[in-house]
Amino acid sequence: MVKIVALVSFAGFYFIYLSKAILLKKHGIKVNLLGDKENSKEKYFEIFLRVMTGLGGIFQFLAPFIFKVNQTGWIYLGLGMTIFSVFLFFIAVRAMGLNWRAGYNEKQKTELVTSGIYRFSRNPAFVAFDLLYLGFAVLFPNILTLFMAVIAAVLFDQQIRGEEAYLINTFGEDYRKYQAEVRRYF
Repeated sequence: MVKIVALVSFAGFYFIYLSKAILLKKHGIKVNLLGDKENSKEKYFEIFLRVMTGLGGIFQFLAPFIFKVNQTGWIYLGLGMTIFSVFLFFIAVRAMGLNWRAGYNEKQKTELVTSGIYRFSRNPAFVAFDLLYLGFAVLFPNILTLFMAVIAAVLFDQQIRGEEAYLINTFGEDYRKYQAEVRRYF
């Protein structure tokens, strides 16, 4: 049963991601902006992030087939984290509307979203990603799933910090006020 819930959570999460990307593409919006930078340091970081996120998705898909299921009471925490991550991600990308992107690019303009779930967290979609990775690490505890969860959290945090610099440059005082009122994560 745990393996099925893990696979359904994984499928639901990435279905939301891909569905939103397709919807935005129909509106002429490029969604995956990771690695589109002129600055080589940011560009290579984002390419690395893209590769690691892809590998993370592959490991999440394979985890129920190749790793042992946690046999402790912690399994309920892992199940809760993975299920909650799907709902949180859905709420986050829905609240972003046509402004949701993977990465940022100065050439593509967006609006600052501060309503809905974004009143409580400046980065609920990243929180959802972290919860999915951590949930899998709890459900299928081993060095690889734990390593992927830690790497994902570190890389996503670095991406968030880059996006915050972009948002300050783009939205100025409006974003600074938002930063002062709403926490980065939760």
